[in-house]
Amino acid sequence: IALVHPSLNAVVQLAPDARARAKQADEDLAQGITPGPLHGIPFTVKDTFATAGLTSPLDARLRGGRTPAIDATAVARLRHAGAILVAKTNCPPAGHGTDTENAITGRTFNPYHLGHTPGGSSGGEAALVAAGVSPFGLGSDQSGGLRVPAHYCGVTTLKPTAGRVPNTGVYNQPGGLTDQRSQVGLIARWVADLALLMPLIIGADYEDAGVIPMPWPDRRAGDLKRLAVAFFTDDPASPVSAETGRAVGAAAQALARAGAIVEPARPADLIEAARQINYHWQDLAGMPGRTVVEFYSLWDDFRPHLLRFMARYDLLLCPVAGQPAPAVGERDPRRFDYTVPFSLSGYPAAVVRVAASAAGLPIGVQLVARPWREDAALALAAVLEAEFGGGQRPRLL
Repeated sequence: IALVHPSLNAVVQLAPDARARAKQADEDLAQGITPGPLHGIPFTVKDTFATAGLTSPLDARLRGGRTPAIDATAVARLRHAGAILVAKTNCPPAGHGTDTENAITGRTFNPYHLGHTPGGSSGGEAALVAAGVSPFGLGSDQSGGLRVPAHYCGVTTLKPTAGRVPNTGVYNQPGGLTDQRSQVGLIARWVADLALLMPLIIGADYEDAGVIPMPWPDRRAGDLKRLAVAFFTDDPASPVSAETGRAVGAAAQALARAGAIVEPARPADLIEAARQINYHWQDLAGMPGRTVVEFYSLWDDFRPHLLRFMARYDLLLCPVAGQPAPAVGERDPRRFDYTVPFSLSGYPAAVVRVAASAAGLPIGVQLVARPWREDAALALAAVLEAEFGGGQRPRLL
């Protein structure tokens, strides 16, 4: 962190007890005590997650300087598994936004090119994991806040099915009926890490009423040769760069070589329909009652439309965004076009790096599965990681 922070500006607060906890973990290990599967492994969290006894800069502005007494549920579960929190990471104001910057702690930069953005809202996490500083981190995804930064920074992530992980203790992310789109998830270097970590943070905490106690699927039990995969390289409503289209096509070919049943197919009007819902959703607080009802009817029509498409396929392969990470300050109104549809549907979606642009910026692809089938998304992400090499540590220093 000391080496890369001056360049990335991704950390907003260090955990003062991290070294003491690491020393205790060593002592426990020497005595044969291993309290969990993550014993002694460091991790980082997006600044919006409550961390007991630790007040970070954004806490002071957003929450009136309140120091949380307890951890967010996901943080507590990782600590219980033996992991050691080392830092909190930068994010946009209130935790939601297209870029990782705010008036208190400034802007975070992409480790592959400091003139480019890591995206938002979990851009601090993605930048640190990509730079090799953090093995994994906790973030959140409302419109693409995990998936777009993972794509921009060349790391892997999984947005779980809606209702999989409690939102408890995450600022501006209440969960339940009022917040169906925001999901807690993880960013890591390798797909196998996601498969290890996700089961540790799922399940009811009897605080977030939107969580459903579904068992975690075992991806080893799936037969890759029976998985039907639809893919599309772009949607007419949101053109992608030639490099992005080629990356998706190459990923489709790799899955076919691995034995999956792959065919070109795209849900009709996917992006245009999602764009209309998202536009209204942003103005929801000021809508008159009748318009609110019309909005939810539009959303309710979208979900079965996509569900009928997914009845024919186990997974959908598509772009994460229309281009690699844009330059700092570059306006990109279509940044979340390919991620918002699967926030609205609540489907699980994994991102894995498969290529790089001519400028050396990572290009990822998105693997969307049916509800509760994170195992299928991770299985195919692992295939692509093996084929294309996964995350490549940037030459930052």
